[in-house]
Amino acid sequence: MKTTAFIFFILVSVSFYGQEREAVDFLRRYELDAAQSMILQIETDFQAPLLWQLNMLYKFDFSSGVSPPQSNLTSTSVYSNFYQLVNEGDFLFYSMEGENLKALEKYQEALQYAEKNDNVQLACEALKKILTLHRIYYLYDNQTYTQYLEKYGSLAYDDFEMANYHYYNLILNFKNYYTDQWKLASQEWLDTYFKTHKEPYLMARVYNVYASYYEELEQYDKTNVYIEKAATAYDKVPYKFKRTRVNQLLAFGARIAASQNKTDAMARYLADFDTTLANKTDLQFKSLYHYYSSVLDTFQGDYKSAYHNYYKYEVSQDSSRRYRYDNLLNDLEVKYQTAEKEKQLLVEKQRATANRNALIAALLLLLVGGVVSVLLQKNTAKKRQLAEQEALLKQERVDNLLKQQELLSIDAMISGQEKERQRVANELHDDLGSLMATIKLHFDNSKISKKDPALKNAQKLLEEAYQKIRGMAHTKNSGVMSDQGLLPAIKKMAQVITETNALEVTVENFGMGDRLENSLELNLFRMVQELLANAIKHAQASKVVIQLTQHKDSLNIIIEDNGKGFDRSKVVTNDTGMGLTTIEKRIEHLEGSFTVDSILGKGTSILIDIPV
Repeated sequence: MKTTAFIFFILVSVSFYGQEREAVDFLRRYELDAAQSMILQIETDFQAPLLWQLNMLYKFDFSSGVSPPQSNLTSTSVYSNFYQLVNEGDFLFYSMEGENLKALEKYQEALQYAEKNDNVQLACEALKKILTLHRIYYLYDNQTYTQYLEKYGSLAYDDFEMANYHYYNLILNFKNYYTDQWKLASQEWLDTYFKTHKEPYLMARVYNVYASYYEELEQYDKTNVYIEKAATAYDKVPYKFKRTRVNQLLAFGARIAASQNKTDAMARYLADFDTTLANKTDLQFKSLYHYYSSVLDTFQGDYKSAYHNYYKYEVSQDSSRRYRYDNLLNDLEVKYQTAEKEKQLLVEKQRATANRNALIAALLLLLVGGVVSVLLQKNTAKKRQLAEQEALLKQERVDNLLKQQELLSIDAMISGQEKERQRVANELHDDLGSLMATIKLHFDNSKISKKDPALKNAQKLLEEAYQKIRGMAHTKNSGVMSDQGLLPAIKKMAQVITETNALEVTVENFGMGDRLENSLELNLFRMVQELLANAIKHAQASKVVIQLTQHKDSLNIIIEDNGKGFDRSKVVTNDTGMGLTTIEKRIEHLEGSFTVDSILGKGTSILIDIPV
C-alpha cells in the first residue's frame, strides 16, 4: 500500500512539473491566454508566482506600487521559487521607484537558482531578463552584458530562443549607433526564421532595430519600411506589455518624420501614443511625446501649443540635461511672443481704424489725443521692458561673478591642499628621513657589541620607523602626481584599502587607454579619494565598486556602495576635505555633471561625467 501511494505521488509530481514547464513555454512566447489556462491546472500552492508574472504581462501596470510577495524559496516547486525571484526583479526594475542594481541582483539570483537545478528553460528566461535590463539602461555604458549574451547563445535550446539570441546580439553590439558592429549573420538568420515563423512581438522588436540601423546608414526609405513593419507586427499583439515598446517605435517614427518635414506622418504617430504612466519607462516616452508634439506644433505655426508642450517636456527631463535644450525653448518662446505681439498689434490697428472712421467727422481733437495716449503708453511699456531686461542682465552678471569667485576659492583650496601634501612629504623624506638614515648609519658603525639584544631591538625599531616615514612621504605624494596615471593610482589606493579588511574596493575600467592631462588626473584622483573616505567614515558599507569608462570625448566615473545611504539635504559641510558640494563645483567648473543617488538603508551611487 505504501509503495502504491509513493508511486502515485511521483506520478502526480511529474505531471505538475510538466504543466509548469508548458505554462512557462506559453509565457515565453507571450501566448498569455493559453498560459493562464495551463497555470490554473497546476496545484494551487504553486500558482501564485506564475499568476503574478502572467498578470504583470497582461496589464504591465506598476503605478499602484503593490509589490509581489517576498521570495523565500521554500516551495517544493522549482518553477514557483524561480518566479518568486523574477517577480521581485521585475517589480524593482519597472516600478516608479525603479532600482536597477537590485533588480539585476534578483535576476542574477534567479539565474543561479535555475543553473543549480539544471533547468535550461528557466536559465534562458533569467538571461533574457538580464539582457533586457542592459538593453534599456546600460546600452551605451559598458560591455558587462557580454558574458550573459555568450551564455544565452550556448544555452538556447530551440529556434525561438536562438531567434531571441540573435535579436540581443544585434541590439547590444549595434547600440543604435555603431554600424561597424552590426552582426550581418544574425540579421540573415532572423530573416530566414521569420519566413516560416510568425512571432509578432519578437518580429516587431527586430524590425525596430533594423529601422534604427538603416537610419544610421541614411537609407531612410528602408527605415520607414521597417518602422511600418514593426507597427503592423505590434498590432497583432493584444496585451498591455507591448505599450512601452509601441511608444518607443512611435517616438522613433515621429523623429524620422520630423527630419523629413512630413507633418502628416508625425501627426499620425503622435495620435497613436499611449501617455499612460504605468511604469518608469513610460516616463521617458511620455516626455518624448511632448517634445515631438512641440516640434509638430512649431511646423504648423501653433507656437502657443508648441511652447506648452515643450514646457511639459522640460518638466519631465532630468535637471542635469535641461541645458541642452534651452536654445529650442528660447526659440519657441520668442516665436510665441512675436506671434502674440503681431496679433495684439493687428487688433489694436483694427480698433484704431474703427475709432478713426467713427470720430473723424465728429471729434478730430479727441482722435489726436487718443493717438498720443497710445503712443505714450507704448513708449512707457517699451521703457519698462528695457529696464526689466537691463535688470536681468545685471543680475546675470552678478551671478556669473559670484560663481567665478566661488570656483576660484575652490581652486585655491585644492591647490593649497596639494602644496601642503607636497610640503609635508618633502619634510618627511628630506629632513626627518635623512635624520633617521644618519642615526641608523651611526648605529651600524657603533663599536658596541653587535650581539647586544638591546642594540638589535633598537636597530629593528629604527628600521621600522624609517620605513614608516618613507611610506608616509610616498602616501602624501602619491596618486597621479607620479608617472603612473589615474587608473593605476586608483587601483593602488583600492588595494591598500581592501588589504585593511575594513572595506572591499573593486575597480573596473572600460576603455581607459590614453592618459589624461596631469592636472585633470590629479583633480579626479582627489575627488575619488574624498568619496572613498566618505564611504569609509560614514556609509558603514562592506563593498564599494568604482567604474571608470572612457568614451571618445567623455569620461564616466561611477562609485557605488552598499552602505546605509544618506539624506543629502541633511549633510553637514565638511571643512577639512573637499566635501560633496566642493566636488560638485569642481566638476561644474570642468563642464561636467555630478549626480548623487542615495536611498536610506539601500546604499549610494555617485556618477561623475566630464568631457575630455
